[in-house]
Amino acid sequence: MELKDALQTAITGEVEGRELYRAAAEKTGDKKAKEIFTMLADEEQSHHDSLVQMAKEYAEGKGISAPKLPAPMSFEDAESPIFTREFKDKVADFDMTALSVGMKLELESENFYREAAGDAGDKAVKDLFNRLADWEKGHFENLRKQVGFFKSYYENKYSFFRF
Repeated sequence: MELKDALQTAITGEVEGRELYRAAAEKTGDKKAKEIFTMLADEEQSHHDSLVQMAKEYAEGKGISAPKLPAPMSFEDAESPIFTREFKDKVADFDMTALSVGMKLELESENFYREAAGDAGDKAVKDLFNRLADWEKGHFENLRKQVGFFKSYYENKYSFFRF
């Protein structure tokens, strides 16, 4: 894959993630989730901005410099990394959908960045794509933990076994 195409695909993916997390932050009824979804959206924006800068340098024929990205955010609460414990009993369908779609986007982004890193000829670009892949993997794992926290409650909510 050409670097130009890889950058364009990566930029599009970051926009999709940013918009999903912004919508989730606006719609959730949980204070902690609003904060976490906003931070995820901000991280996606940071990735986007870095990739746009690289694409601009590439288009201008300049040498590409991989920007330094801040360390990814971490969740303190291992049991429920995104939502408050109190929210578990009132989890909304949109929140579960946002988590599920977010997991798919993060996994797709990780796989894309790994492939792009493998195709990159420049070490700095390779390192950047690998770092972005690791970052997206971290997002995926945090979302997966949260889905696990809600899983039994959510499955029971829509189960015929409760009748």
